[in-house]
Amino acid sequence: MKALYFSLYTKAAIGQELPSGPHGCTEGSCYPATGNLLIGRAVNLSATSTCGLNGPEQYCIVSHLQGSDKCFECNSQHRHDPTRHRNSHRIENVIYLMDEHGDTWWQSVNGKEDVSIRLNLEAEFHFTHLIMKFKTFRPAAMIIERSADFGRTWRPYRYFASNCTKTFPGISANGLHHINDIICEERYSDIEPSTKGEVIYKVLDPAIHVKDPYSLDIQELLRITNLRINFTKLNTLGDDLLDRRFDVLQKYYYAIYELVVRGSCFCYGHASECAPVPGVHVRENNMIHGRCVCKHNTEGLNCERCRGFHHDLPWRPAEVENPHTCRECNCNGHSSQCHFDMAVYLATGNLSGGVCDDCQHNTIGRNCETCKPFYYQDQIRDIRDPRVCVGESCSSQQNLSADFYGSSRLSPKPCDCDPVGSQEGGVCDSHTDLDMGMIAGQCRCKPEYWGLSNDLAGCRPCDCDFGGAVNNRCMMENGQCDCRRHLIGRQCSEVQPGYFCAPLDYYKYEAEDATGHSPSDPALPGKVRPQAETDCVQHLTNQLRRQRRHHRNSQQHRAALRRIRQLQQTPDVRTVHREHTPSHMVTWTGPGFARVKDGAGLVLTIDNIPYAMEYDIMIRYEPESTEDWEAIVSITSVQLPSSLRCGNLLPTEQLYTVTLPHRNRYIQMPRPFCFEPSNRYVVAIRFQRHGVTHRHLTAFILIDSLVLIPKYTELPGLQGPELEAEQRREEMIRYMCLDSFMITPMPALAEMCSKLICSISSIIHDGALPCQCDPQGSLSGECEKVGGQCRCKANVMGRRCDQCAPGTYGFGVKGCTGENCDITECQCQCQWGFPSCGPCQCNGHADTCDPRTGECRDCRDYTAGHLCERCVDGFFGNPVLGSGEHCRPCPCPGNPGSDHFNADSCQADDTSNQIICNCRQGYTGPRCDQCAPGHYGNPDQPGGQCLPCNCNGNIDTQDPESCDPRTGQCLKCQYHTDGPSCDHCQHGYYGNALGHDCRRCTCVTAGTVQSDCSDGQCHCDRQTGACTCRENVAGHNCDECAPNHWNYGQGRGCEPCGCDLQHALGSHCNMFTGHCHCQPGFGGRQCTECEQFHWGDPQVQCQECNCHPLGSEMAQCDRLTGACECREGAAGKRCDECARGFTGDFPSCVQCHPCFQLWDDAVCQIKRDLEHIQYTAQKILESGVMPDIGDTRIRELEMKLLEVQDLISSEDGDRIHQLIGQSIDDLRAEIALTDGRLMGVAREINSTSEEESELRRTLSDLEQQLRDVNATVAHKQRVLDDFLTSGFADQFEKVKKYYQESLTAEDKCDASVSGPLSPVEQSKTSRAVTENLLNATRDNFLRALAAQNKSLSELQQKDLDLDKKVHHLSHKVCGGHSNASVNGSCPHSRCGGAGCRDDQGNPACGGDECNGTVSTSVRALTLARNATDRVSAANEELQGVARKLQDIATLTQDVKNQAMNTLEKVQKKKDQFENNNKKLKDFIKKIRDFLTEEGADPESIEKVALQVLAITLPANTTTLDKMVMRIKDRLSNLTDVEGIVNQTAQHIRKAKELLTEAEEAKSRAEGVKDTANSTKQALDESEKAIKEATDALTEAHDNLNSTRNATFEVAERLRQLEEKQDDVMTRLNNLTAEVEALRNKTEQNRQMAKDAKALASNATREASSLEQSLNDTEERYRELQMKVDSLGGESGGLNSINSKVKDIQKEAEDLLNKASQGIEQLRKLEKKFKSNEERMENQRMELDQLKDNATVVRDEIRAQVQKYSNCD
Repeated sequence: MKALYFSLYTKAAIGQELPSGPHGCTEGSCYPATGNLLIGRAVNLSATSTCGLNGPEQYCIVSHLQGSDKCFECNSQHRHDPTRHRNSHRIENVIYLMDEHGDTWWQSVNGKEDVSIRLNLEAEFHFTHLIMKFKTFRPAAMIIERSADFGRTWRPYRYFASNCTKTFPGISANGLHHINDIICEERYSDIEPSTKGEVIYKVLDPAIHVKDPYSLDIQELLRITNLRINFTKLNTLGDDLLDRRFDVLQKYYYAIYELVVRGSCFCYGHASECAPVPGVHVRENNMIHGRCVCKHNTEGLNCERCRGFHHDLPWRPAEVENPHTCRECNCNGHSSQCHFDMAVYLATGNLSGGVCDDCQHNTIGRNCETCKPFYYQDQIRDIRDPRVCVGESCSSQQNLSADFYGSSRLSPKPCDCDPVGSQEGGVCDSHTDLDMGMIAGQCRCKPEYWGLSNDLAGCRPCDCDFGGAVNNRCMMENGQCDCRRHLIGRQCSEVQPGYFCAPLDYYKYEAEDATGHSPSDPALPGKVRPQAETDCVQHLTNQLRRQRRHHRNSQQHRAALRRIRQLQQTPDVRTVHREHTPSHMVTWTGPGFARVKDGAGLVLTIDNIPYAMEYDIMIRYEPESTEDWEAIVSITSVQLPSSLRCGNLLPTEQLYTVTLPHRNRYIQMPRPFCFEPSNRYVVAIRFQRHGVTHRHLTAFILIDSLVLIPKYTELPGLQGPELEAEQRREEMIRYMCLDSFMITPMPALAEMCSKLICSISSIIHDGALPCQCDPQGSLSGECEKVGGQCRCKANVMGRRCDQCAPGTYGFGVKGCTGENCDITECQCQCQWGFPSCGPCQCNGHADTCDPRTGECRDCRDYTAGHLCERCVDGFFGNPVLGSGEHCRPCPCPGNPGSDHFNADSCQADDTSNQIICNCRQGYTGPRCDQCAPGHYGNPDQPGGQCLPCNCNGNIDTQDPESCDPRTGQCLKCQYHTDGPSCDHCQHGYYGNALGHDCRRCTCVTAGTVQSDCSDGQCHCDRQTGACTCRENVAGHNCDECAPNHWNYGQGRGCEPCGCDLQHALGSHCNMFTGHCHCQPGFGGRQCTECEQFHWGDPQVQCQECNCHPLGSEMAQCDRLTGACECREGAAGKRCDECARGFTGDFPSCVQCHPCFQLWDDAVCQIKRDLEHIQYTAQKILESGVMPDIGDTRIRELEMKLLEVQDLISSEDGDRIHQLIGQSIDDLRAEIALTDGRLMGVAREINSTSEEESELRRTLSDLEQQLRDVNATVAHKQRVLDDFLTSGFADQFEKVKKYYQESLTAEDKCDASVSGPLSPVEQSKTSRAVTENLLNATRDNFLRALAAQNKSLSELQQKDLDLDKKVHHLSHKVCGGHSNASVNGSCPHSRCGGAGCRDDQGNPACGGDECNGTVSTSVRALTLARNATDRVSAANEELQGVARKLQDIATLTQDVKNQAMNTLEKVQKKKDQFENNNKKLKDFIKKIRDFLTEEGADPESIEKVALQVLAITLPANTTTLDKMVMRIKDRLSNLTDVEGIVNQTAQHIRKAKELLTEAEEAKSRAEGVKDTANSTKQALDESEKAIKEATDALTEAHDNLNSTRNATFEVAERLRQLEEKQDDVMTRLNNLTAEVEALRNKTEQNRQMAKDAKALASNATREASSLEQSLNDTEERYRELQMKVDSLGGESGGLNSINSKVKDIQKEAEDLLNKASQGIEQLRKLEKKFKSNEERMENQRMELDQLKDNATVVRDEIRAQVQKYSNCD
């Protein structure tokens, strides 16, 4: 019973299985048997929930609720055992239906809804259908899913739910339309039955017809490696809303009696049986194994590839009639390895794609068919001979005959090519090919040599300069290379006079020419630091006060205070010119430096880049102190880069931060930047001190220039692994060519450097650059070869000698004039400051100073500074005269100048009496005896030093643990770098570790080799980031198939597309489906078939089926004939007519009466007889002779002639005469008849010539057939190859098959030439029947011919009548007749007509003075176009009005902004006034506190009092009173705010007037809108008229006799239309006038807005005067503050001033109130302006609507004109 039950369910569930062919695997695809995939795979089956796994659990059955035994126990801790563990319900129980003691099942935990069952297979399998039988209710919702990549991704097969719309809202529930649709079904989720309910799922539903069950789409649908069933919702009998109590939950769970997963192992049609997968040791009956036993020369777990050395054809899945057997490679016996190459396969026309690997016996090539270099083929040996390739001799004494060009033709012996003068190092021709000019053993000379004809030494290399020459080819006669511009010499290595080569630092940008920016300017990069100047000034002021109180000498502090206040006024960036003196080395470029304050910066613009490449960026500078500085550099590309070199580089903006050590004079950015021509770059640089948090006023740095140095290793001839390029790079380093341009002045270049730099410059600039020496400042027009420096006259400088040196003037023909120090200036060296000369102030440490600036020269005693007021670096102390101190060496830890001094400077700390060392970079500690973080070494030992850890900038230099302080080994690499020196990227990262540019590998897992991936992350090349792709996978990230490949994401890589190039749009295909892009009419994955619903030979043409849907069985017709498969009762090629034996109108066809069949047989026989007669008659018409009767008549004539002779020989004269007369008559008839026969013979001769032509065509056909036979022979050869590669059993089967086919063909051949049924005998019978029928039907044929001649005459008469009608119609339409000549011209009709053409061959109809309908339509079209132009002009005027309204809105916004600015200024002045008032009070309080202080002694009080009394007012009391009155007057003038308010009120009134005028414009616009509406009505009437004209023209076509009346009516309608269009034009003119008036009014509004703007400007000026008044008030405030000091303790004066201040404060507050009131009124005005702006916007919208209406009118006119122009 169990087996029967299983068999019934299996048969019911089978949908469309894949059977193996009857031929096995020999001639097509074959498939293994199907079975239950669960058998033997219990360990691979799992469930996410099983009851009783952790101990006994209770569950209940709903159907036993009324009985006593309603609940049971589940204990699945052990496997199911019929005797001991019957309550175990594990998932493996579902594999077999029951045991001998009853049913077994799997059961889930009570109440758990989300449960899944999963089957993991060990290989790919075909899955056909699924059967589940449930013990409980079937799930209310579940999903069946599949995976084809061993569980990495999942795709759904089918959704099941009792309510699909609610449970799965995004899934269609409308039924299955296509075989691969994903839908939701409801039939398997009902509440009934409560037990033994089934769920059956079939992958290939029988209800859906599958065209090709072996197609790739179907194979993909069936292929699985994992199957998962997800139960998502329980059927709970209405308990959905109950709580989760235990007694409720234990009733609901999932339980399955049986699970069947039907399928077979997946072999792509290349196997009929399967074996166990390696590693799987389970052997059970009926188990479906997973390893295919492959046929067709395939291998692999699923036969997914060709076996070794069988790669001549691409691997493909087998098809029904084509097994796609893998073919053995042809390596001519020289190799046993090969691979498939799709490019080769396509290049050979899809015939062969195998490429041999590791060719032996000195052979190479795709088939090992040619000899490798330095070997050539021996012509007397076979290509398969191991000794076919002859080795090359090393001897140079071989005799050879050389022709003029140096090529040598050798006899069949080893070639002896000179490797110096031959191509490819001396390789000769490997084989003989006369078409290609190749002879085995022949040498090939190089093209880059010369001198053969004029040099006894033979050919010499061209040796062209890699930069100066275009290439390395030269002329054969003289070796002259092809030079770039302005380069000369044979090798193009010399520069033309007047030109030069640019040095590497040619593109330098002087800091003096840059734009200076303050520290707070946002144009500078980086964050601005806070300023420390206020604290410093306040500190020195307080210290001065304390020293003065204690009678200390404070001269030094006063001097420092004056110096700081002086520096406060120093500009942030200042140009410093430096003179060139013979005694000093020039270490700068240009006239001098840009002196930049701490935190300030420079902005340069670069727009003269000559060559797109990367450039190193260098800054040249000169420090003013021993502090290190840093530069923050930002480079921004103004335009988006577009060159090939820089276009793909991101970002286009780069930010650098570099340190400027004080001991250096230049610094280079850590990484280059890509610049390109025709682009502009902005370089912004902020300079600030290094390692500090505040910027200081006294800190400056001198910036010389910014230099761009090209990255020459990118240039041709210097890049790549070639030996020459590597040698040039080594020479650049060996001769320190690049280092020579880092310092200033540049040292003398080595000769090799000059040559290399000239070559680099030639490539960058495409030649040499002109010197352009200034004719006045230079001695000649020539310049230096490298650098281009011209020879300058005295005191002239610059590369072009075009400017005077600093300190000189008078640029002219004699150069520049130097300054002479005469008596009018300052002759003595001990004085300076002409004309007020004073002594040098050098604190006793120098004797001389600069006569202009007073700067001390040659400071002694380790001092430095402008006045020798400080110690040099490395010393500390106070060298100022009178301090009693001197400069002493810093102990850091050794003395300066020793090998143990590790500091830049030091200073003494007065608080701790300690010396604080300012360590050099890399050192730290109180005495600089330790290495700083990021450095290593032994600084505590003499001679020891701290070196930077060689970590390539990939560590945190502030972290002490970043590297070992002793050994320097890197410990904490950053930026994803790794290695002892952090010099390469981490595993899984790539990029430039030296440039902090390590990025995570972006390899796609699906396309990368599995060995390179782990934990979802793949590794890549650490330099380039290139991933190691699987076979035929391409892309930097392995994210796509290689060109012409598909099936991305598979473990074996991508597969070739195999597109048919004749029928495909290209050789590419879809990366995932493999479908080629076919031409229209072709289909199939490879475009080798006709498109669906098409037929024909794809090699010739594909045509559409067009089968009638009601008469055909299917839409697809026969692919060979195109005949549709008709239903019963339908016939025809397209099944669109009733069949024979049916009557009625298709598709309503009714079967005829049964007697029809009897008559139909007779009719068919008669039809065949008539067809034979017709054929015979056709033959008689062609030849003129009745077959087989011509010779009989001639014999009868001869017999009669014999009778005449007999009569003449007899003596019966009368009878003879009678017979002669009778015979003469007979002879005349016979002669006439014979004459006719002879004429027939002549006709036969003519036909014979035609038959000869036909025979020639037949011969051509035979040649074509011969070619087909050759193709058949080739096909048989391939079949023979397949035969040789197949096994003995297959060969035997093919022999038997071909033998039977041969016997059948022999019988057919015999039957075709002999026997009663042969074509020859049937042809004879048909000929006799045809002759009889011709004799019987000759009269009928003649009668039919006469009737046809009569019909032809009638047709000619009708043609004449029709021609007359055409003439009449032509006159009405074109205005003229249609008497066309032979060439189509109508010379007598100026209006043209039917058939008339002009000189250019164009149809001629109508004209200016013609009255036809065409001319009338043309005139109407012209009028309509003119109307359209006028409407367009009106539209443009309306747009101008809109723009003017927008200008008014902009002016209004400007007035608002100015008013707001005025308010802000008033508020700021108020705050300043209150601040000053507060400071005044505080100052008075400080004086009072000092006078009342207990610790103040009488001398101090007296001194303060004397100093206060010593202060005098700048004016007397009267002057002060006048000043106060002036302040009051200015404050009173501020009451003019009321006037401003009045003016604002006037503006409001003007705005109201403007609003009124705008409303009037709106009303006018509405009037224009009404006009446009009336215009539209007129056009509607025009449209009606046009419709009537169209009806009239249609009637003229139907009835030619009424053409005149219809044409007259059309003309009348057109006249009415013209009148209406004139009316439209009049209205449009009125519209134009109104728009002009509106434009004038808008201009007036604009003028009013300008007036309002002027008034607002007045208000701004008044606010400016208010600001000036407040400034005056502030100045007076400061004067009052000084006067308070002079008043001392006079309380009366203080009270008086205090009261005046209060009065001033009160007046200022009143002023503020008035200003606030004025600003409030301005806000109201702003609101009104906004209201006006909104109204104007509404008017603009109405004008836009009017424009749209006008556009509609224009379009309607065009449409009607188009209709008239199409009338014919």
